[in-house]
Amino acid sequence: MRKITLIILALGIIASACKKDESTTTNPVTTPPPAGFLAPTTVMKKAAVLEDFTGVRCGYCPDGHAIAKTLETTYPGKVVVMCVHTGSYAAPATGWANFTNTFGAAIAGQTGLTGYPAGTMNRRVFTGLGMTAGGTAMGRGNWTSAATQVMAEDAPVNIGAAATYNASTKVLTVKVDLYYTANETAANNINVAFLQNNLICQQSGGTPDPNNYAENNVLRHLVTGQWGELVPATSTKTGTKYTKTYTYTVPSDYNGATIPPGGGAVTIANCDVAVFVARGQGEVLNGIKVKVK
Repeated sequence: MRKITLIILALGIIASACKKDESTTTNPVTTPPPAGFLAPTTVMKKAAVLEDFTGVRCGYCPDGHAIAKTLETTYPGKVVVMCVHTGSYAAPATGWANFTNTFGAAIAGQTGLTGYPAGTMNRRVFTGLGMTAGGTAMGRGNWTSAATQVMAEDAPVNIGAAATYNASTKVLTVKVDLYYTANETAANNINVAFLQNNLICQQSGGTPDPNNYAENNVLRHLVTGQWGELVPATSTKTGTKYTKTYTYTVPSDYNGATIPPGGGAVTIANCDVAVFVARGQGEVLNGIKVKVK
C-alpha cells in the first residue's frame, strides 16, 4: 500500500510540473510584433502618400487638413497622411504650440513650395495639377486628383507592418515586411514615421473652435532618419521578400509637455506609424499606416 501511495504521489508531482500555469498571462504592452510575413504577395495598387506642409498660424491650413481627412475617410487604408509642421507659420512663437521637428525643413525644402498649405503626393510631379516650378508641391485643391491617379497604379512593392510599444521600457518596435512585385533598379529607402493625433491647441482658422483644435497625423519623428534606410539591391527584385525590425525609444514629450509653448506629451493610444518606400529621397512607391499597439 505504501508503495502504491508513493507512486500516486510521484505521478501527481509530475502532472503538476507539466501543467500550464494558468495565472501567467501575456502583457499586451510587451507583446512582440507578429512573426508571420505581413506583406501581400500578389500585385496590389499603390497607396497615396500625402505630405501636408502646415502650421498652427496658417489660416488656410485647416482646409488642407479637412481635405486630407476626407481622403482618408473615402479611401480607408489607401491614403497615408503626414502633417509636417514647418516654415514660418509653424516656427516657435509666444502663445502657440511648437509641433516642429528636425526633419521638416529638409522635406519641405525639396518640394519647391511657395505657400501654405502645400502638399506632395508620393513626391511626384503631376501634369496639369499646378505643380511648383521644378518641384513636387501643389495646392490643396489638387490633392484629390493626384491621389486618385496614384491609387489606380500597380505598386512595385507591397508593404506590411506592425508597431508595438513596451510601456515599461518606452521602446517602440516596428516590423516592416516588403514584397517586390516588379524589379526596382533605383535605390529604394524604407522610411518609418512616428505620428500623433488629437493634439489640442490654438490653430488659426480652426473650426469649430480655433482655441481648441485637434491636430492629427502630426509628424513627430522619422525613426529611419531624414531620408530613410537603404533596402539592399539584392532585395528589390521581382518575387523578393525583405524584413527589417526597427526600435525607437519614445520620449515623454516633444518640445515640452505643455501646449503652448511646447508640442505636448506623447499619448501612445493616439499614435500611428507610417511606413513608406521611396526611390532615394524622391518618388514614393507605396505606403502603409498602422496603429501602435
